Amino acid sequence: MVSDGAAGNELQALALAGVLSSAPPRVWQLQPGWPYAVLVPQFAPVLAPQQWRPPLIETPWPDIAIGAGRIGAAALLTLKRASSGRTRTVQILNPRIDPARFDLVIAPAHDRLFGANVISVEGSLHAIDAAWLARERLGSEQLRRLQGPRTVVLVGGHRRGVSIDRRSFVRLAHALENWRLREPGSLIVIGSRRTPSAWSRRLRRMFKNADVLWFGASDGENPYRGALAWGDRFIVTADSVNMQSEALATGKPVYSLCESVPTGKIGRFHRALVESGRLRPLSKDPATWSYPPLRELERITPLLRERLGLG
Repeated sequence: MVSDGAAGNELQALALAGVLSSAPPRVWQLQPGWPYAVLVPQFAPVLAPQQWRPPLIETPWPDIAIGAGRIGAAALLTLKRASSGRTRTVQILNPRIDPARFDLVIAPAHDRLFGANVISVEGSLHAIDAAWLARERLGSEQLRRLQGPRTVVLVGGHRRGVSIDRRSFVRLAHALENWRLREPGSLIVIGSRRTPSAWSRRLRRMFKNADVLWFGASDGENPYRGALAWGDRFIVTADSVNMQSEALATGKPVYSLCESVPTGKIGRFHRALVESGRLRPLSKDPATWSYPPLRELERITPLLRERLGLG
């Protein structure tokens, strides 16, 4: 698989590789050489293997290559040409060019990408299923000991079409205070690589008494995986398709935090989740509801294996 190093892209590609082969995938972390980084794949020719950093040279070429995002798409085109078409290419996310240039494209439904070789999914791909959750529970003793219900707050960052500001965090604090008055439990607050430092500082002040507070390596080991496994309910900032998709894989209540209805592609994603009964906007009163967990990789794996001739 090929990756630009972006965590959200690489995790999706690794999850897909894991269901297509039992062997560990070969991972290339690549960037196009200057000046192509801002041009691929829409505004640049197919790059030669030597035009990547590090050079994309491998013999024999892989039977199947997986990429995600626009840089992943450009690298797949390089592999396809260098292997004289022998390498089958699977692109995750909209490649921003004709999807027919790849063997398969897996794109979020909110991208509205269509084609004979396009497979649409709700949200993002991930490896979370019942077995994954059971394994992570075994490895998260600290979170197991916390009092339930365990409320997990997952914080992303700025994104076009999503309004999150100081008012959002004040409203979050008020909601959590009301929840804990009704149902005493524990609070886990986790940031991401995309969380602005100003948000982290504000949230540290507001939730200094949280049972778990993590915004980076200085806070110790990232508790994210264990929080997904042990969380009883989730509040996720509306900007992050990946974190919302992963929280929704648990089958537990998931609330979305933002100041207004998201717009554009991210708005279509949210509307679909709300209409399916999975996602709800943050409310002052806690609620419990059930829904089919969002595990799209589990759903599409048989189709992928058939399309790729993997039996």
